[in-house]
Amino acid sequence: MDDRVWRNISIGLGVVCALLIAVAGVLLVVGHKGGGSQSTPASTATQIAAASTPASTASDGTGTTPTVTIAPQSAKPTLVPGTAPAATITFSNLALDSSKDPLYSIRTFTFTSDGAGSVIPSITKISSGGYVKMCLSADGGKPNCPINRPNKGLTITGAKADKTPNNWTVTLVGYKTSHPTVTVSFTWPTTHPKITMAHGRFQGNPGTRTAATDALGGITATFQPRGVGTADVEVNWSIVTTDATMTLKDVSASPAVLIDERNYSSVDQIQPPFTQAVDGTKAYQVQLVRTGADSTDRPDLTVQISFP
Repeated sequence: MDDRVWRNISIGLGVVCALLIAVAGVLLVVGHKGGGSQSTPASTATQIAAASTPASTASDGTGTTPTVTIAPQSAKPTLVPGTAPAATITFSNLALDSSKDPLYSIRTFTFTSDGAGSVIPSITKISSGGYVKMCLSADGGKPNCPINRPNKGLTITGAKADKTPNNWTVTLVGYKTSHPTVTVSFTWPTTHPKITMAHGRFQGNPGTRTAATDALGGITATFQPRGVGTADVEVNWSIVTTDATMTLKDVSASPAVLIDERNYSSVDQIQPPFTQAVDGTKAYQVQLVRTGADSTDRPDLTVQISFP
């Protein structure tokens, strides 16, 4: 072939190469735009952000950014609005006055519910031949006042708390000439259990403590917290200054284990309030007794107990 033919062939090959390069460039540009416009759905993006990714070693100064591990948060238990767990506290060996006693007082318990559920006051034990008039009322309404049958306990059923806070009052007094000793429990829905007993007896003893003197000389209350926290007992009484002892025991153990004991001399209240750390794995019993000598007076005792 002569030089003219080779020159024409070279020119043709050059044109073909130029066309191929141009087509490849167009395809590259089109492919890049297609990938960049593909959006990740919001739900998928959220899943990616929440997923755990392996953590890398922290930056060593070379400009490498460490990968951050984002662990899914553990679900925390939450109360449904308007609900509250039930709390229960039991007062044992509690002496009541006869309604025929000229100086009688009515043991009065008050507490507040803040969720929907049942409110149940119940006398689970009563001394032989004893009769009790127990009244339950809510928010100052008309009380329901049954009397127990002979040698039987007494439970008021059907009382319901609603989603809004309700203030409850339970009163106990010996029916007619009866002045029994009782065990009474209270169950109600509440996020912060707190109950107050007013108009209790706080008699002393002649030098020897017995179950009978303790029944008239203070309170014995048993409760189980729903979790970890602080139990708080606030106490005051009228008329006299006297000696007193406060104890807290773990009664879920057998025998019961003494956790704390405090003695007070010539006082008319427990100050500062009696506090102790407690948890939901144990049942606790708090007891207050007047250890000073008995007298003809009748101190009016008020006790407030709160627990987790």
